[in-house]
Amino acid sequence: MTVTPLARTLDQELVALARGASLACPVCSEFVMHVRGAHGLAIACPECRSILAEGHEVPELALPSVAQSA
Repeated sequence: MTVTPLARTLDQELVALARGASLACPVCSEFVMHVRGAHGLAIACPECRSILAEGHEVPELALPSVAQSA
């Protein structure tokens, strides 16, 4: 029996995000949001504010702020 590693590369993780197979942010592991901006669809994390978008321009997105519990 052989053991197959479960770790994915960053490329594999980004492809999984883009096709909707993964909902976890590759930076902080929180859930991501699929949002529509001026330049089309983007995937954004409201926790760490990372954005995955097509092209070279960084889209302007209105992300909700994450409430911090005390």
